[in-house]
Amino acid sequence: MPLKYFPLTRIISNKYTRGGEYVTPDGKPYTGRYYTTYNDTSFTGINPVLGQNLRLTPVAQLSNASRGVGANATSIFAYTETQRSALETVNTNAELTSLSPYYPIPLDSDYTRGYFTRYFAKNVSGPGFIIEISQLDWTKIQDGNVSDTVLGYETTSMLWQLTGPLNDTRISQYQIQGGVFTTNKRVTEAKQKSFRGIIEYIGGDYTKFAKITSTSVATSGSI
Repeated sequence: MPLKYFPLTRIISNKYTRGGEYVTPDGKPYTGRYYTTYNDTSFTGINPVLGQNLRLTPVAQLSNASRGVGANATSIFAYTETQRSALETVNTNAELTSLSPYYPIPLDSDYTRGYFTRYFAKNVSGPGFIIEISQLDWTKIQDGNVSDTVLGYETTSMLWQLTGPLNDTRISQYQIQGGVFTTNKRVTEAKQKSFRGIIEYIGGDYTKFAKITSTSVATSGSI
């Protein structure tokens, strides 16, 4: 890699991070020496001469992108499952101080399995608006790893079918394959009993994220 050149007056050298601040280009959390240039870009190494000079990405930037914040919001979607896991590992121990909407992106492994889990929160100390949240934020709330500003939220999770026919389909006399639309509608209506407002939040979009394999009409023997 060719050496970068910056006048000494335009870099802050020999800085140190204990982790949780940056990730490397392969998505791994970084701990060690680094330097920062005049345009607020950081690289591994003590200075441009000593070290690998790998560009570091601030974890806060990735976290905002994963929540759909800022001009680079879609960049998180290009990360691999390994990189996303690395990012979540970095943030696992940090106290949750605010709760923001999250747009889930099912992985290939989710489609192979046929379903994934969605997570929701409702502000019970305010107007009761529902937002979708990340699994990481949901886990922190369950564990009590939150600040006082997040204590007023009630949470729930819900299995969401991703693949299959549109509606329940009879395969044999004794077997019915659950349809995407009918299954997700059924699950949402059941969740409404303990988490009021979820039906309105879903808004009838029971095939969201789904890959429909058939448009068979629901049978009278639907489960």
